[in-house]
Amino acid sequence: MGLETGAGGPAAHRPVATTAEKILGRRAAESPLLSAPTRSGLRFAADKVLFGALPPFTLTLLLIARFAIGKHFGFDYKPLWEASRHVFHGDSPYPLPHASALRNEQQFVYPPIAAVMAAPFAVFPFIVAAILFAAVEVVATVLTLRVLGVRDWRCYGLALLWLPVIENILIGSISSLLALGLAVAWRYRDSRWAAPLVIAAVISAKVFLWPVLLWLVATRRGMAGMRALAIAVVGVLGSWAVIGFAGFGSYPRLLDVLSRLEQWKSYSAVAFGLVLGLSAGEARALALAACFVVLVGVVLSVRLRRGNPDADRHAFILAIAAAFLFSPIIWMHYLAILVVPIALTRRTLTPLWFVPLAMWATPGQSHGHAWQVTLGLLVWVGVLVASLWPAWPLPALRRRRAPVAAPVPTT
Repeated sequence: MGLETGAGGPAAHRPVATTAEKILGRRAAESPLLSAPTRSGLRFAADKVLFGALPPFTLTLLLIARFAIGKHFGFDYKPLWEASRHVFHGDSPYPLPHASALRNEQQFVYPPIAAVMAAPFAVFPFIVAAILFAAVEVVATVLTLRVLGVRDWRCYGLALLWLPVIENILIGSISSLLALGLAVAWRYRDSRWAAPLVIAAVISAKVFLWPVLLWLVATRRGMAGMRALAIAVVGVLGSWAVIGFAGFGSYPRLLDVLSRLEQWKSYSAVAFGLVLGLSAGEARALALAACFVVLVGVVLSVRLRRGNPDADRHAFILAIAAAFLFSPIIWMHYLAILVVPIALTRRTLTPLWFVPLAMWATPGQSHGHAWQVTLGLLVWVGVLVASLWPAWPLPALRRRRAPVAAPVPTT
């Protein structure tokens, strides 16, 4: 305490604040210890929970549940793992082309080059190989979005919440690898060898994706398409030669029997035709007719919109749509490929990223139920059709910017 003398009177008693007290007082005034949460802060916290914490929690929970109910982890990967071991010994990995040999869905039905490409994991025990393969699938999903230029971290979290992506990881299918291949093919579409090599690998592993070759031809990349086709043919024939062409002659019959046995319980256009009461032949013919129309659209979208920067993208998405229509079987995990058309036009979070979440209503196979088949069909058709148009802005899902104060006029 000290005395201060005023100009016109006696000294008054005033507390003299120390330097520390002044600093602490100023900081307390500028940043109070307790403040009400802002709307942007709450939104960011919700984003961290929904897109950051929920995906790994959900995947872990479903993995535990799968073991608890006795379902095999890596259900789809096991035939591929076993086929790779057969190829090591030069044996045929294929079952007989009869319905009785295909009923438990544990047979290898890919071209043999898939077993050759998966051979490095075959040196491990199955459970180790399945875990490594699942990790590869997760990385493939992340890389797919990265390659296509998606920078919004919420899109990564949401994609890993899609049931098709989660199922693909749990059962060990190759759909996420196919999606990565398509993404790389698009990113390096003008390269001399990168796109042909990747597309050759994709169509060798899953023949139904062959319409991507037409996209190359329609967009004046005919030489790249020819290279891709030649590499695919040489790769498939070479891998078949390793096993002495065992099962080569009966392979088309094997695929036909498999399609007739399982197409009714998938989410394909053929399954939808069966739901409508068509015969298997009529449903297949209708799906192929739709595929042909879309393939014509691939060509026309380029020729009629020459010079339009979106024409190439439209043709690519239409080629993927034609592949979905061509396949008589569309399993749940095939829809993991939809990250490609969405990411091509939606590099930030928009409503289209949420559409595949609808598949949580029909986990697993459709079992021929009309509403499940219809829902699955609407999801992949809706995503592909919507991807042909640019994204519309959605203020609710975009980051809000702080309003800029209007300048104060000076006098």
